[in-house]
Amino acid sequence: MSKLTSLTQEEMDNVIYDARFGDLDSLKAIFTDEVEPSVLPKIKDGMTKATPFHMAAANGHADVLKYLIKLLDPKETKSILNQQNDSGNTALHWAAYNGHLECVKLLSDAGSDPFIQNNFKHDTFFEAQNSKHDDIVKFLLETFGEELEAQSEGEKGDKKVDPEKVQYSAGTEIQKVEEGGEHEEEEVQDEQDIEFLNTKTENLRV
Repeated sequence: MSKLTSLTQEEMDNVIYDARFGDLDSLKAIFTDEVEPSVLPKIKDGMTKATPFHMAAANGHADVLKYLIKLLDPKETKSILNQQNDSGNTALHWAAYNGHLECVKLLSDAGSDPFIQNNFKHDTFFEAQNSKHDDIVKFLLETFGEELEAQSEGEKGDKKVDPEKVQYSAGTEIQKVEEGGEHEEEEVQDEQDIEFLNTKTENLRV
């Protein structure tokens, strides 16, 4: 039996569901027996444009994220992981915001760009710092500090900038996936992200 080379939106939603809830066994069955791995880059939520990578990263499913990354063509990995949803967020934005260090490390090692800004001009550094995830801030500065300093120097001439002293403006755009706590109105800048991350979908099989 040949495997599928295209999916309906309903079938894509099943993959997104499994990634969100960390069902690694189901995903392995899908991409081993039912669907060609080459289809993975095309899978997105019909409304928010979130990918399985967004959902695995947002919920801290490092094992799922690692598996999905291995399915990608190495030549396309960076561009796929840096895909932005309709609010401009990458999977790395969500992993950093929700405090999932292992996911941040996986995505960074695979080529995710922490300097990409979402629709609200927030990058991964901002999301981690604003959410008070000091371990992630530390990792990002250790991994990308030289690039951050180079960018700052490019904007401010030859003036040296200490990455540890870089300040980020207040504000954020998505709530934590599982906690869903109350936030002040100005902190909730993307209701579609929040609604999507908190909406349970049916477990549809491919």
